[in-house]
Amino acid sequence: MTLPSALLLAAVVATLWIAARSWTLPAFPGRTDFVLMQLSAAWWSTAVAIESIVPDPADKLLWAEMAWLGIVCTPSLWAFFLWSYTRGELPERWRLALVTIGLATWAVALTNDAHHLFYTAVRPVNAEPGAALVYSHGLLFYVVTIYIYAFMVMSIVVTASGIHRATPAYRTHYLGFLVVMAVPWAANAGYVFGNLTLFDLDPTAFSFLMMDGIFYWLITRRRLFDLLPVARDALLDAVPDPVLVLDGDGTVVEANPAAQALAGDHAAIGRRLADLPGLSALSTMVAAKPATVSGPLTLDCGGSPRCFEVTWVPLTAGGGGREVGCLLMLRDVTHRHRAEMRLEDTVRRLDLARLEAEERLVAEQEAKRALNGFLSMAAHEFKTPLAIIDGAAQLLLMDAEVKAPGMLPRLEKIRRAVRRQINILETCLADDRLSDPAFALRRDRLELPVLLRAAASAQGDAAPGRRIELELDGCPARMTGDGPMLELCVHNLLNNALKYSPAGTPVRLHAWSERGPDGQSHLAQSHLALSVADQGIGIPDSERERVFDRFFRASNTGTAAGSGVGLNMVRRIAALHGGTVTVDSRLGGGSVFTLRIPLCEEAPCEDRMAGMPAD
Repeated sequence: MTLPSALLLAAVVATLWIAARSWTLPAFPGRTDFVLMQLSAAWWSTAVAIESIVPDPADKLLWAEMAWLGIVCTPSLWAFFLWSYTRGELPERWRLALVTIGLATWAVALTNDAHHLFYTAVRPVNAEPGAALVYSHGLLFYVVTIYIYAFMVMSIVVTASGIHRATPAYRTHYLGFLVVMAVPWAANAGYVFGNLTLFDLDPTAFSFLMMDGIFYWLITRRRLFDLLPVARDALLDAVPDPVLVLDGDGTVVEANPAAQALAGDHAAIGRRLADLPGLSALSTMVAAKPATVSGPLTLDCGGSPRCFEVTWVPLTAGGGGREVGCLLMLRDVTHRHRAEMRLEDTVRRLDLARLEAEERLVAEQEAKRALNGFLSMAAHEFKTPLAIIDGAAQLLLMDAEVKAPGMLPRLEKIRRAVRRQINILETCLADDRLSDPAFALRRDRLELPVLLRAAASAQGDAAPGRRIELELDGCPARMTGDGPMLELCVHNLLNNALKYSPAGTPVRLHAWSERGPDGQSHLAQSHLALSVADQGIGIPDSERERVFDRFFRASNTGTAAGSGVGLNMVRRIAALHGGTVTVDSRLGGGSVFTLRIPLCEEAPCEDRMAGMPAD
C-alpha cells in the first residue's frame, strides 16, 4: 500500500464517521443530501485508492471506471445540499433523478471497452510495475465534465446569494463555504486541463473529502445544526414583529430586522441580551422563565416606552431534550395597552359617576318622599276648610231660596268650585296612597248600583245642564273591593267624558256582568264590565296607546284643565283589583272607556301591578 492510498483511505474513514455523525444530529435542511454527498465522495476516494494499490493496468482501469458513480453524484449532491440548506428542501423526485443520472453514467463508464466514449486510450506514466495510468478522454467524458461543472457553478451562485442575504454574524460563515468550495473546483480544473496530479492521482476526490470535513467543522462551530438552520430569509425577515434567537448563555445569535431596530445603534447579534440597552429587560424574563412573568413587558425604545407581549420558546436538541437556547417572539401591543388604560380610566370615571348618580337618586327620592308628605298634609289641610265652605254654601242656599233667590246661581257656582277642588284633592291623595309601597286595598262589601248612581249624581251636580244616562239593568248587585278607589275610577272616567264632549250631548254609563275568556266553562270568572261613552273630541290613533301613561295628555286637549293623572290612576286601581281598562276611540267621533274587574268574593290581589310598565 502506498502513502497516497493510505491517506485516501484514512480520509474515507473520517468521511464515513462524519456522515454517521451528521445523520444522528437533529434534523436540518438538506441532511439527506449532505450524508449522500459524503458517501458518494467516500465511494469515489475508495475507488481512487484501490486504483493506486492494484498493479495490473486492466484492474486500474476497472477501478477508474468504478469511480464514476461518485464523480457524477458528489458535485450534484453538494449543490442540492447547499440549495436545501439555504433555501428549503427540494422535492424527493429531484434527488431520484440525480441518482438515476449517476447510475446511468456509471453503467456507461463500465462498458467503455465497447464504445470508448470515456477513455480512448490508456498508458502507464513509466515502465515501473504498478505505475499510474495516463488517460486519453473521449467525448462523453467532456459532456459529463460540463454536467458536473454546471452543478459546481450552481453551488457557487447559491452560496454567493446566501452571503448577500445573510446577517453580519453569518456572512463569514458563507464566505468560508465559498473559499472551501474553491478547493475541489481548482483541483478538478487543474487535473482536466493541466494534468495536475497528487501522487500521480486525480486530486479532486481528496479535495472533496477535505471540503466535507472543513464544511462540517464550520457548521458545528456555529452550532447551526443544534440551534438554527441558515434558511431564514423567508421566515424571520418576513415577520413584522421582533424575533430573537439566544444560545444557552443568553447571547443573541439571530435577530430579524424588527429586533435589530429595537436594539437601536447597538448591533444585537453576537452580544449578550443583558448588554443591549433597549432589550436588557428581556434578560430578566429569560432568566426567570415566562411562567413568572405576567402582563405586557415595557421596553425603552429610543426614549419612547413600548409594550410587548413576549412568547418564550425553548429550543432543544437530541432525543434527551437538551436545551440549547431559546426563541423570543415579541408582539407590539402598545396601542392596545394604551386603549386598555383609557378604557380602565373611563370605567373608573363611570363608576364614580354611577356612585354620584346613586347618591343623587337617593337624595331625590328623599326629597320626593318629603314632597309627597307635604302634599298629603296640604291636601288634608285643604279638605277641612273646603268642607266648611261647602257646608256654609248649603246653608246659604237654603236661606237664599226664601230671602234672596237671585243669589242661588252664585251659591251653586261656589259649591261646584268646591266640589271640583275636593275631587282634585281626592285624586292627589289617592295617587299618593297608590305610590306608597305599603298600600293595600280595602275589602268592602259594595252595593254597585248605589255606588254608580252616587258617582253619576255627583258628576252631574258638578256639570249642570249636562246629561248622564245610566244603563244598570245587567249590573251586578254586589261585589268585593275597595269602595273609595272604585268610586274614584268612575268619577275620573265620567269627569273626562264630560270635560271633552260638547254641551248638549249625553254621556252614557253602562254596567253589566260578563264571563271571562273561558266563558263556556262553569268555573269561568265573572267580571264587572263598566263602560263610559261620550261623543267628544276622541283620541288620535298615534296617541291611543299612551293615554293611560302618567302625566300624558293628548295633543288635541287644547286648554281644557287636567293633569294627566286620572286615567293612569284608573289603570293602576284596575290592575290592583286584577282587572283592566281599555279604550276605543275615533278622532272627532268620541271615546269609550271600558273597565273590567273580577267579581270575586276573595280578597283582591295586591300584586297585580307587577307586570305593568313603570310610570
